[in-house]
Amino acid sequence: PGARKLMVEVEEDAMGSKMLATQIRWLGPLATVCGLACGYAAVGVLGQEGMTVLTVIFFAGTNYIPSEVDSLSTLCFICFALGGVMGFGGEALHGHPQLPLFFVLVALFHLTEFSFCVLFHDKEIEFRGFLLTPVPAAGYSIAIIAAILEFWLWHAVGMLRTFQFAFVLLGGVLAFGGWGLRTAALFTAQSNFTHIVACHKESSHRLVTQGVYSLCRHPGYVGWFLWSVSTQILLGNIFCFFAYAFVSWPFFAGRIPHEEQMLIRFFGDEYLDYASRVPCGIPWISQV
Repeated sequence: PGARKLMVEVEEDAMGSKMLATQIRWLGPLATVCGLACGYAAVGVLGQEGMTVLTVIFFAGTNYIPSEVDSLSTLCFICFALGGVMGFGGEALHGHPQLPLFFVLVALFHLTEFSFCVLFHDKEIEFRGFLLTPVPAAGYSIAIIAAILEFWLWHAVGMLRTFQFAFVLLGGVLAFGGWGLRTAALFTAQSNFTHIVACHKESSHRLVTQGVYSLCRHPGYVGWFLWSVSTQILLGNIFCFFAYAFVSWPFFAGRIPHEEQMLIRFFGDEYLDYASRVPCGIPWISQV
């Protein structure tokens, strides 16, 4: 009886996950588009100052949502809110483009991460899939809010105007390039890529070496790093540029060696041969 009850519970969980995946694939994009329209419409009323306040409230508030939450209403609300943040980017068409483009890049990143989870990890569709709280102690929200505040600081003292075009061009190109590389890594690896380093090899796991993985072994991390620091070039943030780079380094230095040990355990000589031919992507970190 106990085994039968366990089997029933597993089947019910599987059916629930499948239903959630089906619902969010339709309602998530709809909620995002609605948020996009609302955000764009609100730009003329709120201005960049109002946009800033709402965005800060949103990113601060995400820390009160448990990572394992899989409520359809909550997930749709986050899609709506991120769509709204992206809609604020419409201000880039009319006024100073730096902060609106930053909002677009941030929202695009998180929506892409969640879309990836929905498509390739439909049994694990949770709030954590947005990567809005990837580190403990609200560290990510603090980083986003600090970037916004530093932008307004430089804006207030008038130091952004001289090099604004250079910041937008260089930072925008590099940031979109980093997001593109990260996205290509996700959708090339598909189910073989996970946000949490896998400690056990599944029967479906394959070593991905084609596409962007033929350029470097960790294109997802390279893209994330390039995206994050380049957003600070876009904003003209001197302090946050170095802070982002400084904080990112120990994160990758701790994660990449651990991940590569798991890959060696999973794939053995196949991974070692791959590592001998293809660089890590972030220098001075890999121990292979």
